[in-house]
Amino acid sequence: MVSPMLHYDVVVIGSGPAGEHGAVQACFYGKKVALVEKEAVPGGASANTGTIPSKALRETALAISQARSRDAHGVNLHVSGTVTVPELMGRRGLVTGREHSRIRARLSNAGVEMFRGVASFVDPHTIRVTVADGSCQDIHTDVVLLATGTRPSHPAQYAFDHQHVYDSDSILMLDTVPRSLAVLGGGVAGCEYASIFAALGVHVYIIDSKERLLPWLDAELSLAMQDLFALSGIDIYQQIRANKLEVGDRDVLVSLSDGSRLVAEKVLVAAGRVGNVEALNLEAAGLCAAEKGLLAVDTHYQTKVPHVYAAGDLVGFPGLASTAMEQGRVAMTHALGKKYQQKVSDLLPVGIYTIPEVSSVGESEESLKRKGLPYVVGKTPLNENVRANLIGEAMGFLKIIASPKDGELLGVHCIGPHASELVHLGSAVMALGGTIHYFTQAVFNYPTLGEAYKYAAYDARSQMKRMGVPGAQAQVTAALPKSA
Repeated sequence: MVSPMLHYDVVVIGSGPAGEHGAVQACFYGKKVALVEKEAVPGGASANTGTIPSKALRETALAISQARSRDAHGVNLHVSGTVTVPELMGRRGLVTGREHSRIRARLSNAGVEMFRGVASFVDPHTIRVTVADGSCQDIHTDVVLLATGTRPSHPAQYAFDHQHVYDSDSILMLDTVPRSLAVLGGGVAGCEYASIFAALGVHVYIIDSKERLLPWLDAELSLAMQDLFALSGIDIYQQIRANKLEVGDRDVLVSLSDGSRLVAEKVLVAAGRVGNVEALNLEAAGLCAAEKGLLAVDTHYQTKVPHVYAAGDLVGFPGLASTAMEQGRVAMTHALGKKYQQKVSDLLPVGIYTIPEVSSVGESEESLKRKGLPYVVGKTPLNENVRANLIGEAMGFLKIIASPKDGELLGVHCIGPHASELVHLGSAVMALGGTIHYFTQAVFNYPTLGEAYKYAAYDARSQMKRMGVPGAQAQVTAALPKSA
């Protein structure tokens, strides 16, 4: 049964970061907005199956790792062989519950009307919402924002039973912490889970087809991550694929493309993600999904159908909650003819929640080489940082990249404690057109991780001096501590 047609200015499908922020932005502009969500709780994968749950597990693993590294006499931490992974998530339930409440309150306060059900196109301007009992509600709209997100990819050659072979969602429901885990794929999810389980005392293997993990990162950062993974006991197989999985009573035999084999108690297939588009009936809107169920959009997140927009994981790389929020806002700003925010910032920080954390923003050495632009590098090891030593994570480095001409900050790359927080200071300086001279002149609280910027900047200025940059000698001398 179909109820009488309703009319809204904007219909948003999906309540993850892109959908939530897009819907609120449209309401801010005075539009009548409906948001359709198929699940009982809002937030999408970010709140329910991915970002928050996995980071909750990471916090427990990180706490155990930090406690071990502090050498506290008489303190001996270990993970019980009977504890479940959901139990190790600690505050997941509390944090997720608060996130559900926050999203509902924000949407309600903005004036967004929520519909529970599966959304599909009837025609380019009509959305049908189907609920569990089979009844339907049609909604006519001027603008549509698709924010249905993605789910883990299931390559056909692997049989996912979620008892021996898992994806990046089901791995969080393990009934016990395994003795060993083979991770197929060296992308963000694969690296994050590999390091988390290694910190829990699991023997981890990473099987990846690429020359190095996360090859789109600054190479020095990526290689440093690999080295620290190896030190933590992770076995990394590179430029190799897993051809076959044979499930036994207790373990899985993994046959590799180089002819070798390994045995692991559990297997995590981290083979990327695919778009949630099957239920949308895109053809009725004049659209079709590209490879892996993703939608092609322009810089305003507009599809080839002018009144239909898409944002978040559904449009592909970088697939981060942080960028999805801004994409949703930009899409609605453009769709409704406003001038406030017509594009997402060019400075997109990337945070990878491995142990240790990895984060970057701006240019890498490789990107500057491709562009033929000169640069200097300043770096400081975090094992020389007092705060990093105090918290038991004295590893990694902070690296800044600058123009040798005037010290303009071009990029920041960090591996170590709270890297995803550290890069924000560099991102702010870059956004304001600042130089590395800010760091040498600024006063930082002591001890803090942030003061690492000062010593990285000293190093960069020394590089400028060696290159014979005019004025660099005076700048370096003035910047050095009196004890130097």
